[in-house]
Amino acid sequence: MKRLSYLFALFACFLVACNKEKTIQPQQTPVNDDTELSTSALADEPVAPYTVRTIAGKFDESGKVNGPGPQARFYKPHGIFVNGDGSLYIADFFNGAIRKISIYNKVSTVELPPEYSQGGLLPEAVTLDPGGTIHIVSTAYGVRIYNKDRGINIVSRIGNADSNLDMERDSESTMWFVNDNSLCKIVKRVITRNVVNFSDYLDQYETLRGIGVGPKGVKYVSTATKLFKVSADGQITRLYPQQRFIFISGIAVSKDGNTLYIADGNAIKKIDNSGISTITGPYGNDGRDGVGREADVVAANLAISNSGKALFVTDTRNTIRKITLP
Repeated sequence: MKRLSYLFALFACFLVACNKEKTIQPQQTPVNDDTELSTSALADEPVAPYTVRTIAGKFDESGKVNGPGPQARFYKPHGIFVNGDGSLYIADFFNGAIRKISIYNKVSTVELPPEYSQGGLLPEAVTLDPGGTIHIVSTAYGVRIYNKDRGINIVSRIGNADSNLDMERDSESTMWFVNDNSLCKIVKRVITRNVVNFSDYLDQYETLRGIGVGPKGVKYVSTATKLFKVSADGQITRLYPQQRFIFISGIAVSKDGNTLYIADGNAIKKIDNSGISTITGPYGNDGRDGVGREADVVAANLAISNSGKALFVTDTRNTIRKITLP
């Protein structure tokens, strides 16, 4: 029942921005396009801070199309991960797929075992280790760890407790993920649940939803409306208890650990020593690019580039956005 309630809530959140959505038929074959692929789409750019650019997908069109970024199609992308080479990996939720965006802004679909799609994968988040092993957390379908070349194929699920909603990789290549009421980890394919338990901090029926990893072993974890800091030794501190968060669906931490970026109520908010401010968010429902609040962004999740100079954002209207940071 809890899993079904979550899926309903997630779907309702997506509906905020998907009225009159146009749908094209899914296809696996790349789009034939002779346009030169842009390396600037994922690279740092000398533009105004908080400039928003759509790098892949098309506003309000769903599908499963590979090819150059603007020609590619997604269907409610959620989790996003920046790999060591700068490429992006996307948990393409309703397509039940993991998508890759190369540094040349070319989109492809990652090959997964056929059984992953049986009954629906519904991936919430994805990470990779330095050896290329894929880690997926999937609501209702648990943890998947896969590397075809190394013969790795692990599936692990413990009842409804594995309503896994987010995952991040730290500097030691430990994968941290949240399930209903605890922080969990994966080290060299060994899954350890209940590393830090949040039961005493949660209301009835409240569950964990987001995680961001900072330096020195610090993690940031959220429910829909609460934000917590977890020290390296597992001490939990609630942050901004008086703040009325709307619906936190993603967390990213700056390289120095001094700034948090969260997707809250589909807006991107910045949290630092000066307080909480909104960088960009929903505005006009037309998917426009622009600077800061002049752009229209309906964020699901986010990740910081390796340089720390950009945020990559999954937009619920089936696009991938880049936001330049100061």
